[in-house]
Amino acid sequence: MVNCLSTEEMYDFIDGRIKDEAMTQIDTHIQSCANCSALFEELLETEHALSTMFSSLNVEATFTNQVMDQLPKEKTELPKKRNWPATFATVFVTAALLFLVFSILQKESSTSSPSVMIRVKDVKVTDTLIEVTLATSGYNGEELFFNESNEGNVNDVSLVLPNGETQSIGSYAEQSTNEITYGFSLFDVPYPEFKLVFDFKHIYDIDGQWSFEVPIDRKELLAKTKDIMLHSSFKKDGIDVNFIRAQHGPYNSSFKFETKFTDDMATFVEKQVAQYTADLPLAEKDAYVGYNAQILYDVNNAYGKTLKRSIPEDTVNIQNDRHAHTETISTYPSIRDGGYLSVFGAKFELPTNVRHALTVDQLPYTFTYKDTVYEVKLLPNRRIEISSDAKSTTINSWDITVDYKIAWDTARFRTDKEKNYTTFTINKDIQLDSFILYGQTETKFVYFDEPIDVEVH
Repeated sequence: MVNCLSTEEMYDFIDGRIKDEAMTQIDTHIQSCANCSALFEELLETEHALSTMFSSLNVEATFTNQVMDQLPKEKTELPKKRNWPATFATVFVTAALLFLVFSILQKESSTSSPSVMIRVKDVKVTDTLIEVTLATSGYNGEELFFNESNEGNVNDVSLVLPNGETQSIGSYAEQSTNEITYGFSLFDVPYPEFKLVFDFKHIYDIDGQWSFEVPIDRKELLAKTKDIMLHSSFKKDGIDVNFIRAQHGPYNSSFKFETKFTDDMATFVEKQVAQYTADLPLAEKDAYVGYNAQILYDVNNAYGKTLKRSIPEDTVNIQNDRHAHTETISTYPSIRDGGYLSVFGAKFELPTNVRHALTVDQLPYTFTYKDTVYEVKLLPNRRIEISSDAKSTTINSWDITVDYKIAWDTARFRTDKEKNYTTFTINKDIQLDSFILYGQTETKFVYFDEPIDVEVH
């Protein structure tokens, strides 16, 4: 029996990366499943649009330590825990029209393992986003490109202006075994030209030194992009919303707004936090206060059609504030010719009371929270898995600590029709005799009786 496919699995099917014996089963499932059939058609449309509208870009590994000598004389249109002040969602919908205005400097650098090299595989620039894909050669292990629990900030990406001034830039990262794609939001980046400078000192399980630059030129895009200050706000059902700015470019429209708890909701959350952190050591308390309030909304064009998000929502959480300020930037197909936001509710992430001090000898371990049974298992290769009923689970965000420190290198979340699974791979330097499991957040939705329309022009 074949389960419903994720977007990534569907792309694997479309691109022929599925084993032959499974292709027929998946094809049969897609034809009989309305959800998968709809996803299949949507992705096919995206693939067709990109293949017919955009040229492909390939940067050969032989280009090292220099700018590509030749670029097209005319602009060429080209057809997935993160490093942002807070959280960037992890799925990128490639249906966004991508406009290439860049030159690439690729540099293979020496390392303690000379056989492992990094090269710039692809760069895409739009009015809202830069995507840089890096690929490695010479590594055949099972580690991901980098482990996000690395301490000491050993991997760094910065924005460098022509005058040499260096600034941090928000990013998210989607990685596989031999590639990593960085996404950089351009909403608050006003500069027409700059360089992205990558400085890696640890990839996979290897210490070394990899440094290279990617120059960016976006003057023409900025000339076609319009910023609009918004002067709209409301307070309703536990949240206070202030709309800050809209940005309309040739291909995308982005919106930035701030949400925070009202005084009554903040008091409620404060009590929840106090209860949840009552028995935590001081070293752990700061990691578990400051929770999110987000609005639920649609973006409609001038004809009233609801648009699908084209680039991941970026939620900037301001921690350790009793009102839990949240700034959200999200991007949709351009509505520069007219459109509006329709706000229909709010989402709250609140602390739970799930905290279990466990030993490895206790596993498998089960507990119940709000009528849902959760099971904690020890898997081979230093992995710990938490599973729960997919239909009733209220906690999807987990953490594991040992001696007040994060104990895991990588985490995987997957779901099927019956269960949700979160699987942690424990840091190889951790002595996993005992650990503390935290269930961090619970989501509560509030829907308004009538939507609130917000003009963004």
